[in-house]
Amino acid sequence: MTATLLQNVWYVIICAELALYILLDGGNLGVGILSLLPQKEEERSRMLQILGPIWNANETWLLVAAGSLFGAFPLVYSIGLNALYVPGMVIVVGLIGRAVAFEFHVYTERKVWWSKIFGVSSVLVALGQGMALGGLLSGITIAGKQFAGSVWDFATPLTLLITVGILCSYLVLGYAYLIRVERYANEHESFGHLLRYAVLTFAALLLATIFLPQTNYLFFSRWSTPPAMYALWGIALAIVAVSLWVGWELWHKRHPERLYFLCLGLFVLGTAGMLVGTYPYMLPPTLTIADAASAPATQQFMLWGIGPLLPIILAYNWYLHRIFRNSFVEEK
Repeated sequence: MTATLLQNVWYVIICAELALYILLDGGNLGVGILSLLPQKEEERSRMLQILGPIWNANETWLLVAAGSLFGAFPLVYSIGLNALYVPGMVIVVGLIGRAVAFEFHVYTERKVWWSKIFGVSSVLVALGQGMALGGLLSGITIAGKQFAGSVWDFATPLTLLITVGILCSYLVLGYAYLIRVERYANEHESFGHLLRYAVLTFAALLLATIFLPQTNYLFFSRWSTPPAMYALWGIALAIVAVSLWVGWELWHKRHPERLYFLCLGLFVLGTAGMLVGTYPYMLPPTLTIADAASAPATQQFMLWGIGPLLPIILAYNWYLHRIFRNSFVEEK
């Protein structure tokens, strides 16, 4: 493989790993956040029981993506950790809190406190991801291939809007996941709540799109520069079409399985739009894939080492979701 091909292959692999983490763990994060709502402790415990066999496996993709980024694009790893130190620590604290709270919730008699800690930790993970993405799109100050800004540079109006949008979008996935697995809609009117948070998500991300040209002109210019403009307009039309489809399903309150996957589809389309709008920059608007890549020999070695593991991880994730989803439906 040529150096350019290797760089692009690893870019696609890392983006796919992050996307799989968001898709697989997004519903779980949403359910964790929803566990903070006023409800009986039996219902809250049931939510955590649903997540029990799968939540830890979903987070495997986050670890694999971090390892892949460290090896394939070490400059992005080092600069990104410095620039997004605060959001990164918020995510780490949230992940630790989720793991500890879940284990204690299983064995302790006073479950209410640990279930609340699990919910708060889920909120922290969602907020950290929103702050990290907002900080990335707001632009990172780089001088001499080193971070030259402040750890608080991520705190911009764009970051606030993106964080609100991501938090609400996880709530959408949480409701869709519960509707799919538990038929949660009857008692809790989840269809209506899902629609409200979907509208909030759309409004927050639309405002973020308006703010984006003021902080990152690169993304805005792609809408008028072929061939990226054709892909972006196609993705935008697809988002509108899928959103209308979701609205139709919510209005008629049917097809919970389809509704969940439609919501996941919106995540995929949104992620694809962001990648098309920023490619080939990994830390916009200055650091490209070629600038940040490790030596071709390193990337080649990693490809033979990590490549065969990816389908194995994907297979056991699919197996867990398939097997335990059926058992929960039967128990219900």
